[in-house]
Amino acid sequence: MPVLLFVTVIASVSLGVLAAYVAVICILNAFGRNAQPETGRPRLVLVPSQHHASGD
Repeated sequence: MPVLLFVTVIASVSLGVLAAYVAVICILNAFGRNAQPETGRPRLVLVPSQHHASGD
């Protein structure tokens, strides 16, 4: 009887961990994507106030 209880507990915990893992992966896939489409190579933009090196 204790062996059956042990196997049941191990199986239940394993199934719960697996279900949580799958849920987290699905949530990350659903909400983790970029909202903006990929434009290829990112462009470098210089801000006018930051184009020189100063000692400040």
